[in-house]
Amino acid sequence: MLQEKLNTSRVLMAEVSQNRQKDNEHQNVVRRNNTFFDAYVKYFVPIIKGYVICHRYKHANFSEKTEKELEKLIDYSKNAFEKKVVTAPERYRDRVKKLQEQMEMEWKTQTDMYLAGIKEKLGILKLVSNEKQEINRILQHMNNFSLWPTDENTSEVFNDAKLKAEEILSQMEFDTEIADFLRKVKDRSASLLDLTDPIIAWIRKENLSSNIMLSIKN
Repeated sequence: MLQEKLNTSRVLMAEVSQNRQKDNEHQNVVRRNNTFFDAYVKYFVPIIKGYVICHRYKHANFSEKTEKELEKLIDYSKNAFEKKVVTAPERYRDRVKKLQEQMEMEWKTQTDMYLAGIKEKLGILKLVSNEKQEINRILQHMNNFSLWPTDENTSEVFNDAKLKAEEILSQMEFDTEIADFLRKVKDRSASLLDLTDPIIAWIRKENLSSNIMLSIKN
């Protein structure tokens, strides 16, 4: 009788051990899957969406190394979904985060360079313009566009802002001579000698006489 009870206990203990092992294996699978999906949704999906949008603009090109790493991670993600098996999810997460950082750096560097000229002109014009709020709004949208990852809304807002910026600069006939004069005004180095006939005509046409002041050198 006692032996039978012992044998039954051994069987039950073995079943408990097997169930624990299965439960641990299941938990490990769940953990791996969660790590993969978190990285995929939080980092990889925005990367893909941003990459598609970036290719609409000619000013930015990602490096060959970045492009190759993106291709590899696309293949890994595709295989994970097709085979329904996730391997080395922590490594996948780390690679995706590193790729995001690299793409952010490349996109911001190239976009800042691309927008440097028009942002400088707007910044100078803002000093004397009667449309300060509108110019500030445009500059903010341009700064947002340099951030990564970009999205459809940011792209559309930037496109509209750039068109508006070009319209303002065109309407005010903002040329190199005017830009150089306003730089000197900004640096407080402008003198009466800088007030050429074209500059005076521009100031009067834009009704900016009360917005511009020249200082006296000590």
